[in-house]
Amino acid sequence: MQTYFRKIEDLVNNNEKCPLPLEIIPNNMGINLASVDAISWQKQDDGQLTQLTIYFIPAENYGKVDKMANE
Repeated sequence: MQTYFRKIEDLVNNNEKCPLPLEIIPNNMGINLASVDAISWQKQDDGQLTQLTIYFIPAENYGKVDKMANE
């Protein structure tokens, strides 16, 4: 079994292969590619895909409490 990890920049700029066409992320999932950090996948020796993971870039202010508003 082989594991692959590719940064989104490498997939876009170097035209590297990914089992998930990148246009599916914004067109079908509604997620901006600027929010995606990397994609990893695992394939069996016979080529079957067993796992695919999309890694996202977290929003900087998400979940932070505004201390001034709570006073």
